[in-house]
Amino acid sequence: MTSVFQHSLCFSPLEQFIRDFVEAVNGAWDEIEPRVYDLLTETELLQVTFDPEALPEHPRAQLASFGSPLIDRLLGEAVKRWSAAQLYRIGLNWHVQDLHERVNTTDLLPHGAELRIERVRAMNFPQAVFWFKAIFSGDQRQEEILPIGIDLHYQREVRQLEPLLADGRLSTSPEAILAEARHAGLVSGYRTARGHVVRTVTSLANGCRREWAGRLERQIARTSSYYAQLREEADEYARRSQFRTRKPEAGSIEGDPAARAAALREAIDREQSLRIAELRQRSSVRVKIQLASVMLVEQPKLQIAAAATVKDRCVGRLDLVWDPLSDGLEAVPCTRCGQPTFTLRIEHAGLVCANCPVVPPPTVLHRR
Repeated sequence: MTSVFQHSLCFSPLEQFIRDFVEAVNGAWDEIEPRVYDLLTETELLQVTFDPEALPEHPRAQLASFGSPLIDRLLGEAVKRWSAAQLYRIGLNWHVQDLHERVNTTDLLPHGAELRIERVRAMNFPQAVFWFKAIFSGDQRQEEILPIGIDLHYQREVRQLEPLLADGRLSTSPEAILAEARHAGLVSGYRTARGHVVRTVTSLANGCRREWAGRLERQIARTSSYYAQLREEADEYARRSQFRTRKPEAGSIEGDPAARAAALREAIDREQSLRIAELRQRSSVRVKIQLASVMLVEQPKLQIAAAATVKDRCVGRLDLVWDPLSDGLEAVPCTRCGQPTFTLRIEHAGLVCANCPVVPPPTVLHRR
C-alpha cells in the first residue's frame, strides 16, 4: 500500500517520523487525504490524523500530536528497537590531490625538518556517538539529551559531530570496502564519553542549582513571613490575656497566658524550622545520567605513514591521519605525554610536543 496522493505541503517532523517508523517496521501507510493516514504495522491497522479539523470527517482516526498516547507509544517502541546502530559515512572525498604538499604546510615540524610520506592507506575509523540522558530532579524535574562523539582510534571527542551526522550522509552500506584502523573498544569509548559528559552535566547542575536557589529563597521568605504573622498573633493573645485573674496552678501552663504564648511560639519556631528544612531538601538538585542510545559510524580517513627528516636523515617516524571531513590533518599524540599537538620538537629520544619539558641527552662517560 503506497500513497497515490501527493500534495505540496511540507511534512512536519512528527508526520515524517510516523511515515519512517511504519516503513522501518516493514509496515505500510496510505495518505487518504492531506495529513490523514491509514497505517499498517506488525500488529495493528489504525487511522491517524495530524489535523484536528479532520476528526469530524474521520471519527475512527486518532489525533497524532506530541504527548498523545499513540505518539508516546510509538516513540517508546522506536527507542527500544533502535537504541544502537552501525552506519557508514558517505560522500567524503578521500582522494586528496597534492597530499604531500598539504601535509608539509601544516608546520608540524620545526624549521629545517621535513615530512616524507612513505605510505597512504584509506581505512575506516570508527566514531562512536553516545546519547546520554541527564535527569535533574528536585522540587521539579528537567531532562537534557546530551550527544557526544568519540573517535575510537585516538580516544578523543569528535569536534565536528553535526557534519559527521549530516542528513543524507549516513548509509547502512559503505561506498567502498575498507579495513578498520586500529582502535579501542566500544566500552573504552563509553568510559571516555561518560567522563566528558560528566563535566557538562556538572555545569548544567550548577545552573539548575542557581536557578532553583532563587526560587527557594522566595519560598523561604514567604514561609518566614507566614510564621512571623503567627508569632504576632501569639504575642497579641498573650497581651490580651495578661489581665486574667485566675491564679495558675503550680507546674501548669493552662492558666498562665505568658507560658502558653511561649509554648505556642516554641511550636511555631519548631514547625517553621521543619518546613524550611523540607523546602531545602526538596530543592536540592539530584542528577542521574543514563545512556539512551549508541551509534557507531564508520568514517573513511587516510592513514599516513611518514618519516621526519633533517637533511635527508630520518629523526623519527609518525603515524598521521588525514580527515576528509575537516580536510586537514588531525592532531598527533605526543609520544611522551600523550596530549594531541600540531607542534613537534626534535629531541634525542624522538619527536615530542612543544609543551613537554626539555630532557637533556644522557651523559656518556669515556674511559681513558
